Amino acid sequence: MTYFYTVEDNDKRLHYAKAYLEKNGYICAKTPEKADFILMGINPKDFLNYSSKPVFAGNVCANNVYDYTKLEDFALENAYLTAEGALALAVNESNGSLVNSNILILGYGRIAKALCSFLLPFSKRITVCARNETQLLSASLQGFNTISFEDLKLKNEYDFVFNTVAHPVINEYELRALKEDCLLIDLASFPGGVDKMFARALGVNLIEARGLPARFSPKTAGEVVGKAVISMIKGGLVGK
Repeated sequence: MTYFYTVEDNDKRLHYAKAYLEKNGYICAKTPEKADFILMGINPKDFLNYSSKPVFAGNVCANNVYDYTKLEDFALENAYLTAEGALALAVNESNGSLVNSNILILGYGRIAKALCSFLLPFSKRITVCARNETQLLSASLQGFNTISFEDLKLKNEYDFVFNTVAHPVINEYELRALKEDCLLIDLASFPGGVDKMFARALGVNLIEARGLPARFSPKTAGEVVGKAVISMIKGGLVGK
């Protein structure tokens, strides 16, 4: 039998990850001393307190910590949950509809591709912006319009802009080019891809949208964490 201890925090996913592990034969210990490994959330602050045991956590690079977010299966499933949450935000926070809207997606990684697949039934006017020529070609072959980052400085008519690029790409000129009622949703990890201070100064409708899986679908997102932990254990990653 394998015992684990869950370090509770505000991440709702942990409750469901714990339940998933128990459903699959793992036993939750009452104290960390009795556990074979420690389960923590994403970006935990006190993981060093449990360094005597193998720790499973997200976005942590340290000895004896196994980062489940690095697994390809986790990243792919999490991307679709993030894209689903982004659509929910777009519907809830805009006065307009996604139907037949003019949509721009910055980047063409996992999250961007998931967004494209979700948005396609709503609108055929989807544009992808990326630096990588292969990504632009791939997006074009999928039937999407494509532009370069230099084109972002040109006045445009996008109703929704989703950024997935995790470095500054939407700055003064790009913000000024947006139409007045555009909804800009930044999905990129910290510090994001948008100049927040300038966006506020211009009155841009900006939403910083991180941690959407935990916010909109904590049960499924927690199960994804549980599956990733089990996969790492069965794959023999622990202890190497």
